Amino acid sequence: MTDAVSTEAGLGSAAPAPGESPWKVHAARAALLMVFIAIWEGAVAIGWANPAFVSSPAAIAVSLWDLLIGGELLLHLGTTLAEILIAFALSVVLGVASALFLDRHDMVNRVLSPFLTAFNSMPRIALGPLFILWFGIGMASKVVLAFSLGYFIMLLSTLGGLKNVDRDLLLMSRLFGASEFRLFRDVRAPWALPSILAGLKLSLIYCSAGAVIGEMIAAKSGLGLLVQTFSGQFDVASVMALILIVAFVVMTLTSLLDLIERRLLAWNKGGTDVPG
Repeated sequence: MTDAVSTEAGLGSAAPAPGESPWKVHAARAALLMVFIAIWEGAVAIGWANPAFVSSPAAIAVSLWDLLIGGELLLHLGTTLAEILIAFALSVVLGVASALFLDRHDMVNRVLSPFLTAFNSMPRIALGPLFILWFGIGMASKVVLAFSLGYFIMLLSTLGGLKNVDRDLLLMSRLFGASEFRLFRDVRAPWALPSILAGLKLSLIYCSAGAVIGEMIAAKSGLGLLVQTFSGQFDVASVMALILIVAFVVMTLTSLLDLIERRLLAWNKGGTDVPG
């Protein structure tokens, strides 16, 4: 089981391979980014790309600097970040709790499954105006919209991890006299941990998207409001700069989750023995 956990944990992990220098990875990323920027700037300079539609790295850098020294960015960034973190926390807590409940009550799971699938299939962008109508133009409607995306990801990833536990391992553990509590602590939870951690990162991304989209529909403050404002002014450079800010925020939060993932999976390697 340890091998299975290790293999699964390696998917999407930012950790370097054994013996591989992390500086090589960082250097390769920096080189790739520089090549992309050079091609983009060159395409605009020689007329292959219209700056009115795609802007240019130089113009985006100027707009980014203007946003940073303007003073209002921190207020909007704080609003968006608060919405993301609240929605993400609610998604994790309620999603994992719901998955644990449905895993223990199979009959309830089978009854609710089609309804959960129906709710999850609803287009959130179409529901966004309704959320704003129901919960107002403030932060609550954005949190609900982002939560509606992140919750189902956490629910399905956690439930999938719990349902995919090796049946032979469960049978062997029961033959050794393991109680249900020890089965959950020593077998089911460690086995489902990689799926839960993968769900965390995906839920964070979707919560971020939901918060920004909700702000673009209607908001008092937030990065999405700024994106909508600059889009109406056809200021492509500022829109791109704001997109970079959102991407940086999400990358930073995802890096923290990667760090937590590596520590938890390192602990988990010693916690998957068959209980006696």
